[in-house]
Amino acid sequence: MTAVPPPFRLSPAECTCFRVRSAARRVTQIYSRHLAPTGLRISQFSLLGHVMARGPLSISELSDRLATDRTTLTRNLRPLLASGVIERAAAGDKRRHELVATVAGRALFKRALPMWAAAEQEVRDAMGTKLTADLHGALDRTMEKLAPL
Repeated sequence: MTAVPPPFRLSPAECTCFRVRSAARRVTQIYSRHLAPTGLRISQFSLLGHVMARGPLSISELSDRLATDRTTLTRNLRPLLASGVIERAAAGDKRRHELVATVAGRALFKRALPMWAAAEQEVRDAMGTKLTADLHGALDRTMEKLAPL
């Protein structure tokens, strides 16, 4: 007869979600400090960058690319749409709209890009080349493993 392992017991301090979110908050603080002069949050900078790189694209397409739900994405896009940085443009089908960066949005992104690069460099310098590469690899593998769930 095979022995049954004891119940798996963890304390909240060992929670994977807590650790990932804590690290993400700290990294976000660094990027926020650098991007502050633009008025963009890192999430807004990322959305604008994706729309510029991949646009025009629908909210569904952007949601799929970012692995986020449409409701959260719509909420995060709201300030960018309200400020005129991103706009909805009619696609071939009048019922379908696509997101595009405006002239103002492209100019803001261009202004923010060196600030983002400075934040990226600060984080990479603090972590070092090996830890940065290890983290990127671990996060990529994590997304692959969790995607089917």
